[in-house]
Amino acid sequence: MTYKQAVIDSQKNLKIIKEKSYLLTKAKYGPSKPTKIPLNLNREIVFFVGAIIGDGHLRKDKSQITIELSNIKLINFIKKICSKQFERTFNILPVKLRVEGRKNTFHMPIDSKSIYNLLKEVFEIPSGKKSSIVKVPKYILNSNNKIKLAFLKGIMATEGGKRKRGYGLSTASKELWLGLEALFNNLKIPILVDKWVYKKYNKEYYGISFKKEYMEKMMWELGFEPR
Repeated sequence: MTYKQAVIDSQKNLKIIKEKSYLLTKAKYGPSKPTKIPLNLNREIVFFVGAIIGDGHLRKDKSQITIELSNIKLINFIKKICSKQFERTFNILPVKLRVEGRKNTFHMPIDSKSIYNLLKEVFEIPSGKKSSIVKVPKYILNSNNKIKLAFLKGIMATEGGKRKRGYGLSTASKELWLGLEALFNNLKIPILVDKWVYKKYNKEYYGISFKKEYMEKMMWELGFEPR
């Protein structure tokens, strides 16, 4: 199935108001705000998907996505992507500190069944706990290198950090680890991979690291800027 058809199918339980290079959708019953859903895969959409996989959550009890970050600049950047790509504005709210000494964090609830369906059905992000079962979506694995890089930027912006004298990330999902390894290889970025058992939880974790000279390529601040 093509990406465009998969997007159309994901919105079938909604009212489609308009269709050109995008869909404009609303709930079939009751009041709701229209949401734009682009029909073409683009860098901003996949950066958003990478960020949600990294630090987002699809609720099980309602069609809501939340993302919580300590980097206010980054969460504002994601808000701009939502404004441009979905024509929806979502509020950023401070999270009350529960542990003394921790950084202030901010969360952005995304109340939109259209975006929820897109993430769950097209980009294969499960609802509820996802850390050990999330993966690189197939439409990103099969995309061009600009799309793959934008997705990696979204992952690194939320999950990445210093690792093994360079940069990288770790994950509880073997499938995500293998998918990310494939993306780095496609982009010809040399990486080291490793895995270990976290004894406290008796659970296997997986890591990727790369030299700091490649980090500039991964930095979202140097990439596209939603307008």
